[in-house]
Amino acid sequence: MSADHPRRSRRNDRGQTIFVVPAAFLILLVLGTVTLEAAALHLRQRQLDDLADSAASDAVAVGFDQDAFRSGGVLRVDPDAAYDALPAGIDGSNVPDAIVTGLRVIDGPEPRVEVQLSLEHEWIIGRSLLGASTVLQATGRAELVPSIP
Repeated sequence: MSADHPRRSRRNDRGQTIFVVPAAFLILLVLGTVTLEAAALHLRQRQLDDLADSAASDAVAVGFDQDAFRSGGVLRVDPDAAYDALPAGIDGSNVPDAIVTGLRVIDGPEPRVEVQLSLEHEWIIGRSLLGASTVLQATGRAELVPSIP
């Protein structure tokens, strides 16, 4: 009778794996989904951060007031010209749906420009399940520094 006991317990264990495989598959599916969503969100945030820095740099370069510099050697950024430079840089980027939420020109010996952007990031899989989206924010800064030849 002791010889039959190990054989009988193996027969009883066979059906238990049928419940483990679907549960393991669902766990892997959920972990894969979370990983995909987190990677996409991180990528979009990095793209928006890079775009904000580039837009601020463009705004400083285009907004540089040459007349004020030529007449008195004063470094100044024209806010209107700086703002006008933003749409072209955003439209030509890999994040063309970014929205300018603010532009701030800070005067001083070395004027600075701060550009705030926002972007609505739609979830890849969460969109179909929840219709969810997240608003991302980024701030880019650039400083106008004179170069000495």
